[in-house]
Amino acid sequence: MKQQIQIIAIVVVLIVVGVGAAVYKHVKLGFPFFPGDKERAWTVEATISFVADGGPVEVSVNRPDRSDTMVVLEKKSVTPGYVVSKKRGRAVWKGEDKHGPQKMFLRSTTYRRSGDEAAAHGKIKYPEAPVFNGPHELAADGIVSAAQGEKTSGEVVARAILKALNDPMNNNASLLLADADAYGGRVPLACGLMARAGVKARTLKGLNLDEAKRKQKLKSYIEVEDGSGFKLFNPRTAELENRDAFLAWQQNGESILEIVGGSGGEITFSVIADEIAAQKAAVQHGKYTGHVLIDFSIYSLPIAQQNTFKLLLLIPIGALIIVILRNLVGIETSGTFMPILIALVFLQVNLLAGLSLFVIIVGIGLILRYYLTSLNLLLVPRISAVLVFVILIYVAVSVVSIRMGIEAGLMVTFFPMIIIAWTIERMSVLWEEEGPKDVLIQGGGSLFSASMVYLVMRNRVVGHLTYSFPELLLVVLAAIIMIGSYSGYRLTELRRFEPLAGGE
Repeated sequence: MKQQIQIIAIVVVLIVVGVGAAVYKHVKLGFPFFPGDKERAWTVEATISFVADGGPVEVSVNRPDRSDTMVVLEKKSVTPGYVVSKKRGRAVWKGEDKHGPQKMFLRSTTYRRSGDEAAAHGKIKYPEAPVFNGPHELAADGIVSAAQGEKTSGEVVARAILKALNDPMNNNASLLLADADAYGGRVPLACGLMARAGVKARTLKGLNLDEAKRKQKLKSYIEVEDGSGFKLFNPRTAELENRDAFLAWQQNGESILEIVGGSGGEITFSVIADEIAAQKAAVQHGKYTGHVLIDFSIYSLPIAQQNTFKLLLLIPIGALIIVILRNLVGIETSGTFMPILIALVFLQVNLLAGLSLFVIIVGIGLILRYYLTSLNLLLVPRISAVLVFVILIYVAVSVVSIRMGIEAGLMVTFFPMIIIAWTIERMSVLWEEEGPKDVLIQGGGSLFSASMVYLVMRNRVVGHLTYSFPELLLVVLAAIIMIGSYSGYRLTELRRFEPLAGGE
């Protein structure tokens, strides 16, 4: 009873950890559960134009910011002749002896991402309410009091303030707008009134990515935080904007472009929409942000090693299939994990060619092994001789197949020769001790099991889940442990003992 409790506890822990880690990667990092999932992405290119004075040049551009809805995958410069560096959220170009018109480019890839609001925003600094004096104070109080009339949400108050500022018949608004430059401009003035009303608001400049066109300019918006989340207002219309397609590039009056050693600076933006694989987007985003699950994972390995692990991570799935077929169904195989190795070969070739080659190699090998029986050789020399036979069979099958124009025969080298040699030896001993029937049962069971493992391994969803969520192998381990504790009848034994059940 104590052992059963331990098994149940281990199984529960493995499932909770494995599933929990997979769900975390899906929700927080955006890893898809299905291989065909796509993400809508945008490539945004900022073009900076200016005229160099003839000496050293330093250009600093504010870089785009990620939010709870938009994730920036990469930011790179494609400007030759300049040394590029990153400094406090800005891209900095430095060059020597630059003359005349200059152009440089900052290209960013971004995609829509929801559900990461707290991590994206962190602690936001909202501007404080400006000091209004004299008639301006009375005008500000009049606008704020009218907006707060119903004591409703921050969204409603913010909209009311913007509507007041956009109303040419509102005397209080006209008085304040006449001196808007004293408060930083029309949009900062609106944010100041919202702060005076107790609403958390800040100015943003950015791009509406759905407006995929060339030579865009940054537009000013106001982001308001209230109990239901973040809302983006268009200060020109007092209407809500779609935050799911908004890329913020400037916050609270940050400097967008600074040029030393040049004049006539101008920055324009071009946007191109596209679709990328959700898996690729999640990995690139994780690498860009330096997430520990990406930095210390299979994705940090070179591509060649990643491809190797793609195959290795499928082996536990094959082991689970073999455990099910042997312990629950009752299928006999030649060797415990030989079908898994054969299934791996089938992945390199194809099922029909793999089955044909296996039958040919083992069939010829059994005939040659039968001849060795008459020589009464010792075990190790006999197996070594079988290994030599297997290699000669490989050569013969390859040569004959290529002469016949059948290229599939060249794939015979994918079969692990040591495993094939041991399989021939086992089947030969089984033939001598039990007869050909048991050889056919185990051989057929091995090929059937290898075929089932192959069909599962080649499934795109299975391959994607094992590679993207290797922690789910803990769930596979839990299933193997559960099956390992089962000691009841197998499916094939139910038919065997059926007469006994009928007798009762």
